[in-house]
Amino acid sequence: MEVIRAGAEWKERILRFADEVFGEDVQPGGFAALIPDVYGPEAPCDGNHFLVLEEGRIRALLLTEPISFISGDEVLKGIGVGTVSVAEDARGKGYMQLLLKTVREWMEKEGYAFAVLGGQRQRYAYWGYEPMEMRISMDLDAGNGKHGLVRACSDGRESDGQEAAPSISFGEMEEGSEEERLAFELFERLPLHTLRKKETFARHLKAGRCIPFTIWENGRFAGYLCDSIRSGKHKIMELELVDMELYPEVLLAFWKQRAPEGFSVGLAPYRTQEFAFLEKICRRYVLGTGYQYYMADLPAVLSFFLQAKQRLTGLSEGKWTFRTEGRLYCCSVRNGNVQVTVDPGKEEKCQEGIREWEKGELVRFLFGPSSAVLPTLETPAGWLPLPLYLPEADSV
Repeated sequence: MEVIRAGAEWKERILRFADEVFGEDVQPGGFAALIPDVYGPEAPCDGNHFLVLEEGRIRALLLTEPISFISGDEVLKGIGVGTVSVAEDARGKGYMQLLLKTVREWMEKEGYAFAVLGGQRQRYAYWGYEPMEMRISMDLDAGNGKHGLVRACSDGRESDGQEAAPSISFGEMEEGSEEERLAFELFERLPLHTLRKKETFARHLKAGRCIPFTIWENGRFAGYLCDSIRSGKHKIMELELVDMELYPEVLLAFWKQRAPEGFSVGLAPYRTQEFAFLEKICRRYVLGTGYQYYMADLPAVLSFFLQAKQRLTGLSEGKWTFRTEGRLYCCSVRNGNVQVTVDPGKEEKCQEGIREWEKGELVRFLFGPSSAVLPTLETPAGWLPLPLYLPEADSV
């Protein structure tokens, strides 16, 4: 038995193995259709898999795909862990644990600050993965469209003095098109976003079998959206517009043209403008956790997302000191400047009243809904939760 980091020559064998292990869960088209930017015909699939081999045969594998968050000039490097596969007759040999251990050692050596994956909580908790993020799903039925969207748009036109509704249409985004370039530039202007490639932007948006659409207003480029259709139900996973004032009209057109029985919209909690509109008309909304993360470099992650929140919504002046894993952390905002310092935290330096956190509890508190349910007077008002949110298109 050996563990290797696979080169491009392993691509077809990796796909065959993963498709066989996952079976109907990834049909039709297998992983090549499910994550085309990673496994599609033009994807190199070079160096991004760890394999467990027995006499040259794949017995287990997992994908490690680079994922970075960008806010201003700051970049936070991490990896997405996916396609975790073990042959049926090799289960119980500890191969998945071996791969997760290998990935953890490798990512810390390479300087990645975090790893993210989906899956069963208890399966990955041993290796420090915790469910976190905050994700909102806004659900609209046909009645919300007829009585909510229609009325909101007509009222908006009246207040703006518009006599006619804009002509909104949708067309599937083509790879290599001018619309793909414009959509990519629109995405990159976001104050917090992931790192994507311009040349594969449309293909990237097809992850999870989503359909990326260009949005047209009276024949002009107005933005893009990703439509996920599962069991006949539509969900807008990503929607960016040149002019956000057009948001209600785009949703109205989407309801009329693509989802007359209703649809849902996935939002990051910091998308406050969209939430404020949808909250007034939707049937219901659900607030929950998202993916599971392992924070390898907690100081870097804390610093990045505190600064990101400062750019998104602003942070109140203040300081928060706490301990975890034997280290003393001090997070402060002063005159608009964010600073995170870490001290070895020896016992003689401990101050009475500084809370000691178990790391899993801490990161769930920092990035998940628990800070709203279990408030503490220790943190300055409005700091939490931090704006960790991975778009569906970036998950593996």
